[in-house]
This record gives sequence, C-alpha cells and structure tokens, in this order.
Amino acid sequence: MGYGDIMTWFPRREDYEDAPIAAMPDETIEEKINRLNETISVAQEAVKEAVDGNDLTLELKIYRVMDLYQDMGDFTNLLKECESDKGSEGLAEGIKKAKIGIINLKAYLQQIDVIEFTTAIKNEFSFKVGCKEGFGPWMDRAEKRMSSDIVKPKNFEEALVSEEQACAMLKEVVRANKQLKVVQAASEGIRGNIEVQEAMSKLQERYYVLCKKAEQRVKNMNHLLNEWKRLEDYLAPTDVFEMDDYVCKQWRIFLKTYAMYFG
Repeated sequence: MGYGDIMTWFPRREDYEDAPIAAMPDETIEEKINRLNETISVAQEAVKEAVDGNDLTLELKIYRVMDLYQDMGDFTNLLKECESDKGSEGLAEGIKKAKIGIINLKAYLQQIDVIEFTTAIKNEFSFKVGCKEGFGPWMDRAEKRMSSDIVKPKNFEEALVSEEQACAMLKEVVRANKQLKVVQAASEGIRGNIEVQEAMSKLQERYYVLCKKAEQRVKNMNHLLNEWKRLEDYLAPTDVFEMDDYVCKQWRIFLKTYAMYFG
C-alpha cells in the first residue's frame, strides 16, 4: 500500500522466493554441514541468475542481491558453529567445501554493482516517460501541425504573419532537441534492449524529418516574401508609371513562386 508518495510496503523474500531450508530440531552436525553447503549452492545460483538471467526484473535482482548480502553473515556464523562442534572432526571435507563456497560467493557479490541495476531502472523510467508523456506526444502534435496546410496569404502583411509562424515553429522544433537528447541518453543507458534501440532510432528519424520540413517552410516563406517585396517595389507609384519588361517578368516570377508554395 501507499499513502500519497510514501511507500508503506516493501517486498519480503517470501513474496518472490521459495522458503529457505529450515533447520531440524534434532539435526546432526553432518546434516547441518550438508544444509550449509546446499544453502550456499542455492545462493550461488541466485547470484548467477541476478547477473545473467533475463527472467528477473531489475527490481527483483536488487532484492536478491540485498538478501544475499544479509545471508553472508548467517553463512559465516553457521560455518563457525559447525567448526566448533566436536563432532565435525571427521567432516573436514564438508567444512572445507563450505569455506570455499563462502569465499566464491563473496567474490561473486563483489562483482555485482547494484547501482548499475538502479541506474538501468532510472533509464527505463526516463525513456518511457519521454516517449509516452514528454517528447513523444510533442512529436505527434508537431507532425500534425507541420502536415496541415498554411493559410494562403492574401496580401504581403498576411505573408509576413505566415513567415513569423513558420519561424516560431522552427524555433520550437530546435528547442525540442534538448528533450530528444534526454530520451536518447536514457536509451543509451538501457543495454541489450533491441526494442528500445529501435524505438529510439524511429524517434530520431522522425525528428530529423520534422526539422527539415520546418526549415524548408521558413526558406519557402522567405523566398516568397522576397519576390513579393520586389514586385511591390516595381509597382510602387511614381510620377511616370510604365509596365516595362522588368515588371512583367517579376509578375511571372512572383506568380510562379506563389503557386509553388500555395498552388
């Protein structure tokens, strides 16, 4: 259960693992040594599964490693108890096996970096949030806005407004690159996940296409405004107005440019 943002439940070992081997009241020293070796063997398998296994979630791997660190003290105490028992004199092989097993288990645990697991969890969370709640939804909206047709300007002033809108869109797309980098960094921290890498590759490709379209729209509007302004300069009232070849030529250039972008 939880109250607000405070977690009030923490997983117990019995929630995700089989019950450990219980000691019998009338257990002999030989049975005790055998139990110790069996428990160490199970712990070694658990370590290997935590490191190399693909069936466990990262959370469960962390819990298992934490449990094993706590169990190391129990293993050491039980070994000392067996060694001090007078009946263990003829069971040197079993005790030796337990000692080696504990040494190997410690070596396994020292090779495990729990911080790496927690970092992977953080990266997975950041990637999912970025794709589903942050950059991903923004990308969907931006693509829809980019695919919609620009309202055809009826005069030079309306064309200026269209250019401002195109520039604002381009600036927004460029700023979104920061969000993309955050999602990309998270994806790079998730190792061995082909689905994540493929999803990241698609996001990057879509963003590249969106950037090119936004940039091209600004260039198109700049081109149109330049030709429109040149035409208006030719048509500006003067003392003597003549429809010379330059004016006709500019009319054709302007109409061709306008049709290219709004035809």
